[in-house]
Amino acid sequence: MSILRALSPVGRGVLVATLAVSVLSVAMEWLLHVEGTPVFLVSALGILGLAYVVGAATERLGALAGPQVGGILNATFGNVAELIIAFFALVAGELEVVKASLTGSIVGNLLLVLGFSLFLGGLRNGQQRFSPKVAGLDATLLVLAVIGLFVPAVFALSTGGSAGAEPRTLENVSVALVLLVLYALNLVYRLRHPEEVLGGGDPAGHAGPAWSARVAVLVLLAAAALLAVLSEQLVGAIDPFIASFDLTPFFVGVILIPTIGNLAEHLVAVQLAIRDRVDFAMAVAIGSSLQVALFVAPVLVLLGLVVGQPMDLVFTPLEIAAVAAAAGITALIAFDGESNWLEGALLLGVYAILAVSFFYLEG
Repeated sequence: MSILRALSPVGRGVLVATLAVSVLSVAMEWLLHVEGTPVFLVSALGILGLAYVVGAATERLGALAGPQVGGILNATFGNVAELIIAFFALVAGELEVVKASLTGSIVGNLLLVLGFSLFLGGLRNGQQRFSPKVAGLDATLLVLAVIGLFVPAVFALSTGGSAGAEPRTLENVSVALVLLVLYALNLVYRLRHPEEVLGGGDPAGHAGPAWSARVAVLVLLAAAALLAVLSEQLVGAIDPFIASFDLTPFFVGVILIPTIGNLAEHLVAVQLAIRDRVDFAMAVAIGSSLQVALFVAPVLVLLGLVVGQPMDLVFTPLEIAAVAAAAGITALIAFDGESNWLEGALLLGVYAILAVSFFYLEG
């Protein structure tokens, strides 16, 4: 098939394995009537592969459309897997999992992904340099996005509310709309000033699979449809999975869901840093976090109203502290214009400490 021939050997293997696992996952639930943890694990494997396929198709469309439009496509579809999983969790009423996945994604991108990128890139290449002006712009926007995202939480906690209080619909919708406006302005700025976009251009002359635009669109749509099916199965198996491993919904949301939805993108960032393109690695980590704060979170708030599951933006104090710390540390590194393996190790250490705290937090 032309779709397979256009891929690298590794890409062909991933695509074939993804299709096989996806079919197995659907067959387990629909034909064999298997439920619980096995369905969760197999669905998660399928989603990991589908996230790679979505990334490959998006990368190809971006290469065909040019660097400016390509950057917009990458920003738009970068977190599509996580958004689809969160949507089905929202429909199922797993609000704790949904909100935890938002903070977990931001913290994971800024501490885990960037940490591994700087650590492995530093070990391989020594001290790495990037434009502090360009990186600082993204870091500043990230800090402002985090402030906007957590204002409802700080307000609720300061007035005696909590993360489990009744959502203030008007307040949350208003904040969601403002965040979406900021996201749109960010895209417009990137489109008009591509020279000031972190990691702009082609990282290594790679334009993705040699698909035509039509094939890339069809692959993207098919992968998104399969993502929806597997995400629904994954969400349906969350409670049995939690019971099997004695986990909390909060831990599943803050650690596992972001990892399942974004692992393919994370590996790309680490590979780029190893190739001494730390600017691209930072673009992936910071850009993905920006999209979660400015796009994914407000979209889920609005979708919650549509499906009858109103969701607020009130998070636990530990979540607020974790995201604030991650954004602050990232900003310090970005404004410096240099990175080394020790900074990466420090980021990984902070993430490990937070992961242990999240494990024991009841949400």
